[in-house]
Amino acid sequence: MVDGVWRGIASFSESVFCLEEPYNTKAIFGRVVQRVLELLTNQLGTVPFVQVGANDGISADHIHSFVKSGAWTGVLVEPAPVPFARLRENYRGVEGLQFAPVAISTSEGTLPFYFVEGDDGLSSFSLDTILSHAPKYEDLRGMVRTLEVKTRTLDAVCEEYGVSSPAVVAVDTEGTDDIVLESLSIEERKPSVILFEHCHLSAERSARLRDRLVDAGYRLIHDRHDALAIAPGTFDEAQVDFLADVVAVARANFPKAGLDTL
Repeated sequence: MVDGVWRGIASFSESVFCLEEPYNTKAIFGRVVQRVLELLTNQLGTVPFVQVGANDGISADHIHSFVKSGAWTGVLVEPAPVPFARLRENYRGVEGLQFAPVAISTSEGTLPFYFVEGDDGLSSFSLDTILSHAPKYEDLRGMVRTLEVKTRTLDAVCEEYGVSSPAVVAVDTEGTDDIVLESLSIEERKPSVILFEHCHLSAERSARLRDRLVDAGYRLIHDRHDALAIAPGTFDEAQVDFLADVVAVARANFPKAGLDTL
């Protein structure tokens, strides 16, 4: 909150990916993500995937249209009961989908999970991440509810649901995306594309995730909220260079002042 104006999570994010950029870079990055997913779908035909923090399958969802098309097969993971019910309904009749009502962590068991009554998008293991949105609400803390959820590693979910080699891994878990990816053997499974939200991560945690992906050969393209990691050999290198340059050029046009820098 600056001068009474909510400037968004990215305005105080510590993530190493969070750079100053025009607000419309988010839309440009979103189009780059869509292009990458189009290219991958054209290349593979059927795309095996896993989505963690699927919510209702629609809200703020980069992969919804591809999953809805029936061209993708995989598992959607969502531990909160209310959005999980809507998730199943929103994909009713789409073949090749499985639904996992669990949460992803680095160990198997149960953990307290926080959700906001009336705003399913704010569900997380991290209460601090949820409460960072408090300036947008009259009484956010009073809206928070807790439930015990079953936890699995992402490796275990991939094996159980028959998606041992997902081409796409999409994660949006409000502050625990790095933990989710820590529970996946990225170096062995080698997903072609990994999508994750970074803006809630600390500098240390986001840097550790960045370094792991770079060491595994992934090319990273990002805006102030989300990141796209493309595995080596997935596309022609010049094509990836072009997509990265599209976002870089948008970022280079950052205005030094003004309320459009969210």
